[in-house]
Amino acid sequence: MGATCRAVVFHGDGTWDRRDDFAVATAPPGGAVLAVEAVGLCHSDVAQLHGHHHVPGEVSPTVPGHEIVGRVHALDDDADLGVEVGDRVAVNIVTYGAPYEGNPFGVRCYGYSFGLDEREGLWGGYGEYMSILPGTQLERLTESVGAEELTLFEPLSNMVAWLTKVNLQAGQTIVVQGPGHMGLTCAAYAASLGARVIVTGTGEDAMRLEVAREVGADHVVDVSVDDPVEVVKDLTGGFGASVAVDLASAPSTPGLCLDLVHHGGQVVWAGLKDRVAVPVVSDHVVTRSLTVHGGAGGTPESVTEACRILNTGDFPTAPLLGEVVDLDGLDRAMEILLRSGGEDAVRAVLRHTPAA
Repeated sequence: MGATCRAVVFHGDGTWDRRDDFAVATAPPGGAVLAVEAVGLCHSDVAQLHGHHHVPGEVSPTVPGHEIVGRVHALDDDADLGVEVGDRVAVNIVTYGAPYEGNPFGVRCYGYSFGLDEREGLWGGYGEYMSILPGTQLERLTESVGAEELTLFEPLSNMVAWLTKVNLQAGQTIVVQGPGHMGLTCAAYAASLGARVIVTGTGEDAMRLEVAREVGADHVVDVSVDDPVEVVKDLTGGFGASVAVDLASAPSTPGLCLDLVHHGGQVVWAGLKDRVAVPVVSDHVVTRSLTVHGGAGGTPESVTEACRILNTGDFPTAPLLGEVVDLDGLDRAMEILLRSGGEDAVRAVLRHTPAA
C-alpha cells in the first residue's frame, strides 16, 4: 500500500469529514505536488460547507481550502512552473480548463471546483498534500515569515486588486465595514497607501476594532453606539468618504456604503450574505453618480504584488494571524468562523504538521 495522508472533506450539506486514507497526491502531467504548510480559513468556507455556491464550477464533496501556502514536494519532468522542489510558494487558486455547460469560461478553482474522483482527490489546502496543474501561478514566498502568517497573501491580493480598481490615493478617506480578517487586511493595506482609514464594527467586535487600530486604522466606529454616516461626515467636514468597502455579513451594509461616500464616490461590495436579499436604494447610485464594484477576488498581477509586499516583512501579519489549529482542531476553527463557541479571533488558520 502506498503512502497516505490526511484531509478534510466538505459535503456541501453542512457536514464534513476528516479522513486519513487519501493516497498522497501525485503530479499531473506538466504539474506538481504541493506539501501544504498552512491554509487560511474565511467566511466563504462556511458558505461552501453549507453548499452556497459562489465560485464557477463549484462541486461537493471536495477538499476545500483556498488561502494556500506550501512547499513544492515534487515536479513532473515536463513541469514549467518557474519553481523548484523545496520552494515555499503561494498558490493562485484560479485555473482555466475547457468550457462546459454552466461554466462557459472554463474557470476552475482549487479548493472548490475539483471533486474527489479526480486523481487522488487532493485539490485544496485542507489536505496535507495537493496536486498542482500546469499553468498554475505559484509565487515564491520568504522564509523569514511563518507560513501561517503568509496565508494572508490571498486576502491581501484581493485588496490590492480592489483598491487599485478604485484608484485609492494617499489622503483620501476609505471606510471599511466589517473587521473580519478581510476587512482588517483591507484597512492595513489602505493605511500603507497613505489613506485615512475608518473601520466600522458592532459591539461584539471590540477586540477586532482594537486590532484595526494596531494595523493602521485612524478611526474605528462601533455602529451599535454611533451612526457611522454621521461619524464619517463629521470626520470629513461633511464631505463623506471617497471609498466605502463592504466586507461585513450584515444585509444592511451594502446600502449603507452608498450613504458613506460623497458624490462621485466609489463602493466595493465584497461581503457575502449567503444569498440573502439586501435592501438597497439604487437611486443613490444614479443621482449621486456613484460607481459600484463587485469584489470577486484578485488577479495574477495582484497575487504577485501581494507576495512581494509580504516578502518585504513590512506588512503587519502578526496582528492579523488569529488562532492557529491543526486538523484535529478544525471544530474549534469552525466555531471561531461562526463565532459560536464563545471564543473570538481575527482569523483562523489551519496548520499541517510536517511529515516525519
